[in-house]
Amino acid sequence: MKKKQAVILTSLLCLVAAFLYAAPQYEVDFVKGDITKKIKAVNQGARSHDSELLIKALNFAFEATADIGDDKDISSLVKTVVVNLDSRFMNQEQRATVSSLLANVFKTYPENDIRLAVLDRFSAFPVANNVSLVNAFVSEKAQQAAPMDDVLLESIRLLKQIGNKTSFNVLFTADLMGVWKDYSFVIEEALAPLINSNEAETLNLFNNARTGDRLKILRILQENTIITKKIKGRVAETALSVAISKAGESQEKLVHEDVELQLLALQLIADTKWTRSAKNATAYFDIARDEYEDGMLADEQFAAVVTNVASVACSDTGRVLSSYLDFLNKSMETNGAPAEAVVLSVIKALGGLGDKTAFDYLLYVTYLDYPEYITNAARNALTQLKW
Repeated sequence: MKKKQAVILTSLLCLVAAFLYAAPQYEVDFVKGDITKKIKAVNQGARSHDSELLIKALNFAFEATADIGDDKDISSLVKTVVVNLDSRFMNQEQRATVSSLLANVFKTYPENDIRLAVLDRFSAFPVANNVSLVNAFVSEKAQQAAPMDDVLLESIRLLKQIGNKTSFNVLFTADLMGVWKDYSFVIEEALAPLINSNEAETLNLFNNARTGDRLKILRILQENTIITKKIKGRVAETALSVAISKAGESQEKLVHEDVELQLLALQLIADTKWTRSAKNATAYFDIARDEYEDGMLADEQFAAVVTNVASVACSDTGRVLSSYLDFLNKSMETNGAPAEAVVLSVIKALGGLGDKTAFDYLLYVTYLDYPEYITNAARNALTQLKW
């Protein structure tokens, strides 16, 4: 009796072991079934978080493609696998394997839907080789001036998330070249975090750029709220220093772009309150004044220069602007009425600075035949002076 019970118990244990170690039905279906069953098996395996089956399916697809070439059914299987890949249910070795397989999928299957699926998965498998693959893809398309499509667009957006120094150079170069002008906003949006993590490269790129490209770089920095004030300030500081140096050359060499670069650099310094450039900003005032008097700056532009210089003032700013107000007052005395926008900007700037050096010149404004709103502004500025 005991022997019989032992035999029964052994048989039951064997059945349990067989049940535990038997391959799931979806694995059997994948091995024995046609493409339709294989795809169904992949979906079932994915629901069971069977990463090994997904890896097996991709390897099967690569072998099949090598043997028979392009095939819609194989492509359908590949896409099914890719969209089901989930790094959360993989160990380190599996993630490394899948990262490599995804790169191979991108290179082997040019169909847009497959490549889009791969790009979507790359964000979960952001290994260096995959970033390099996307960099090379975007770079090649830029060099070919290829038309924008969904895959290229998604590649650019992906680099915003996982890009590196090479991504920065690829995207910035494409934007400066104007390869995809209608998509500049997308490129510059992707560039923002890359600029933040590549400060030295941004400065180097600016230093080696032509005036027109420097203008574009400054505009990108100015318009993007994600880029840090530190980078904006440092690039603008460099730009203004270059402008001051270039102003020492013959005035005939300055072109519209040079003047626009000066104004934009100063505006960016003012916007970021980059006080490290305070002395340069005040030094630039005399350059802007010469350009204004030579007709290179409009009244409104020069008025903005005054306001921006005062917003990052140094110890000399009050004296410089007071001296200029003295000049404007003398011009008014001799019937050479200055532009009201410029006079008002100087008066408001001096009031904001509160430098008592301006007292005599502000007071004199109230005695001259300026419009009432200007004399009222001078009286208000007088009350702001610090004694």
